[in-house]
Amino acid sequence: MKVLLTQPLVALVKDPPRIPDVGIGYIAAALKKHGHEVYIRDWNMNPSIEDFRQWLTEKNPDIVGVKIFTKDVKAAKETISIIRVTLPDVLIIIGGPHPSASEPEELMEDFKESNFAMRGEAEISFPLLLEKINQFKEIPIRGEVTHEYLTGIAGLVGWFNDQVFHNPISLIEDLDTIDFPCWEMINPSFYSQLINVKVTNAPIITTRGCPGKCSFCSAYMVNGRRIRSRSAVNVFKEMSLLYTQYNVRRFMFTDNCFTARRENMKALCALIIDGKMDIEWDCVSYERLDNLDDETLPLMYKAGCRMLHMGIESGCEKTRKKMNKMCSLKEIAEKVKSIQKHGIGVGGWFMLGFPEETRNDMKETIKYAFSLGANLIKFSIVFPLPGSQNYNYLKEKHGIKRIDWSGFDISNSPYPMSYVPSKKLSKTKKMLDYRSHIYNNIKRLRYLFGVK
Repeated sequence: MKVLLTQPLVALVKDPPRIPDVGIGYIAAALKKHGHEVYIRDWNMNPSIEDFRQWLTEKNPDIVGVKIFTKDVKAAKETISIIRVTLPDVLIIIGGPHPSASEPEELMEDFKESNFAMRGEAEISFPLLLEKINQFKEIPIRGEVTHEYLTGIAGLVGWFNDQVFHNPISLIEDLDTIDFPCWEMINPSFYSQLINVKVTNAPIITTRGCPGKCSFCSAYMVNGRRIRSRSAVNVFKEMSLLYTQYNVRRFMFTDNCFTARRENMKALCALIIDGKMDIEWDCVSYERLDNLDDETLPLMYKAGCRMLHMGIESGCEKTRKKMNKMCSLKEIAEKVKSIQKHGIGVGGWFMLGFPEETRNDMKETIKYAFSLGANLIKFSIVFPLPGSQNYNYLKEKHGIKRIDWSGFDISNSPYPMSYVPSKKLSKTKKMLDYRSHIYNNIKRLRYLFGVK
């Protein structure tokens, strides 16, 4: 079968990312392994809607998979409508964070022009669905086929006899058995040109799953709470591929739990050092600060680590407790100094607008953020992601059954979770964007000139 994997059209998305989507890359690799002809239109695609229509007509795929984030629901629906009008008989399957975290009935009502949704990890289930379609020679349209051959496909959501069915998700235990993303189809150099940087960058994932229970997050509905790790050898092999064939010299380990498996992290650093790989890299640490010490930090620096991003989220202990954060602000401040002592910069990420948060609580966060001494700070407004504790709180507080995501705007939401109205919160965020921009530039200049 001919399969197109894509996201909502760039022309319809506000602030699209400019990095390769490794999730789509993984699905492409799985489908190609099963003999399918695969195309990808990633974030570097031509933004023209007319170009997209012409491309669809020329390639005429049998299947289109659309990855959706909650913030892009409106753009996704418009993109799917374009696909449906251009190719009326094509099978459309949606997947990604939003379909994984949403209530199945609400999801299929919202995306009536799609045939199926895939929840959770789809490297096994997506090819299996296409195998079943080939086997039964049926394109499953709402209520028109037997349900029998759909029950064994993990994470599948769809219609049967005007009722929505949804199968349990299944997580892949051994991540080393998954083929690397189709890097030839999401060439990192294309994205470096988009953002006009001289060094080719590439994101990479070393773990899946997160044990954190942060009230604002629903990532566990995609990859579960238990951490599953790729072996250091497997990760290094992919890095070597990107280094030699795509000239990647800077990596970003995008998974939250990169530092959670101490021995795995140390083994990877040793492989990079022994392999004399001339690179720099960033990583993320969700909460396991105890793994960042005088043994691991020098090793990380020697292996190329230059920035560690921390989801601190709030500088108010009361708010942090409500969002289920474990580390104290004092521990974080001490750890920031320790990390920087070893030559690694720290990026601090903060959010405003948590449930029952007051102006004074937010002032504590702002004060803490600018006094922490991080090399980079960024603010955002808490988004009530489906599947999160915050979303359930919002619905209960405002007495609503659900949010219409296609018309939702966090900067002007009629459903604030904090005690600060959405418009005032948005105004505060814009002010902080300006202030943090100046702060970050000063920090960058001080770093360049060696001023501590």
